[in-house]
Amino acid sequence: MKQKPLQSFHTMYENMYYKLLEMRKRSVRVNRFKDPRRVKIYSLVNLTEEQKRQIDDFYLKNYGHKIPYKYFQHIMAFTGNFDEKYFPELIYAPEFDLYMHADPAYTRVLGDKNLLPLLASQAGIGAPKTVLSRMAGIFRDEQNHIISRAQFEDKLANLGKAFAKPSIDSYGGKNCLAICMKNGIDEKSGKTAKELINALGRDFVIQEWLNCHETLTKIYPYSVNTFRIMTYLWKDKIYHLPIVMRVGRGGSCVDNASSGGIFVAIDDDGTLHKTAFTEFNTQYTEHPDTHIRFEGYKIPHFQKLIKAAHRMQELLPHIGVCHLDFTLDPQGEPVLLEINTTEGASWLSQLSHGKGMFGENTAEILQWLAKMKKLPHRERKFYRYGYMEKQ
Repeated sequence: MKQKPLQSFHTMYENMYYKLLEMRKRSVRVNRFKDPRRVKIYSLVNLTEEQKRQIDDFYLKNYGHKIPYKYFQHIMAFTGNFDEKYFPELIYAPEFDLYMHADPAYTRVLGDKNLLPLLASQAGIGAPKTVLSRMAGIFRDEQNHIISRAQFEDKLANLGKAFAKPSIDSYGGKNCLAICMKNGIDEKSGKTAKELINALGRDFVIQEWLNCHETLTKIYPYSVNTFRIMTYLWKDKIYHLPIVMRVGRGGSCVDNASSGGIFVAIDDDGTLHKTAFTEFNTQYTEHPDTHIRFEGYKIPHFQKLIKAAHRMQELLPHIGVCHLDFTLDPQGEPVLLEINTTEGASWLSQLSHGKGMFGENTAEILQWLAKMKKLPHRERKFYRYGYMEKQ
């Protein structure tokens, strides 16, 4: 019996791996919409027969398949706006986000938050100063020199006010901590330096406490309020999705929607929209703590943020989609807080802006996805970033 070449087994394994990865990502999205809280939200919206026809026609023509209406109903529940170009989570993470990256290994490596200052410095963009870090279990000081655990604990013991977070597999503000270390004790949690290290694990970063521009702290002073800017490569051009501002509330030090924060649409000129939302559609026209009204509130220097986001995307061509978190420092300069290399809560854009995330590119993107789905993994690299002909 003739044996198959080893390369054939590798190819078969690769195709199986990526198929399983796609299925897993799709399963997560399907289960996400079984959450009773989301079911309650989208069940309140009834599509007209004309709206259903528009959705079906658009997706059948460009993608070759219909999409369950509940994904459109869920988005519409927030602003009330209808758009047949809404891009459902069902195909964003399992297909677009997956196909746009050259290799998942790049997304994992470049997503390590301990690398952020190095990447940002290459773009001439500010990043929070790292004061201590642990990477692959190795303790390091503010200059990335390796130190012992005892030395690390000594430095941490009187560090003062800082911000600690996991550097790998971190999302949604989970396990992020504002700390204030004095005499070996965190005044906020009561944990010792040793207990904090154990809680944070083998990969984490401790950064200096960041002060933001006054226009951000005026809205809410207890968290670093951020702008989620998602960029993507499409052929030879960089685009960004409609931008979202995320704001903390209720004394929380994080602004993530999945951790109780609120989010509000912001135009490219830095003007906020009328209504901010929680993940499960509680709506505010003013901040619940400071009572600052959102509509018409202007954030200065906003084009600097957009320019910085596009520059970061240029430096990371292996990552076809970047979900970037920025803030503004007291002088109005962009500060890059995080690079999220996969998925990155893309739904925030559509829920807050009430329009499809990809706008006029949506039809072409769907056509490209329909083609990519049919290709074996190794062939996809020749069509990456929107090309319909082999490159």
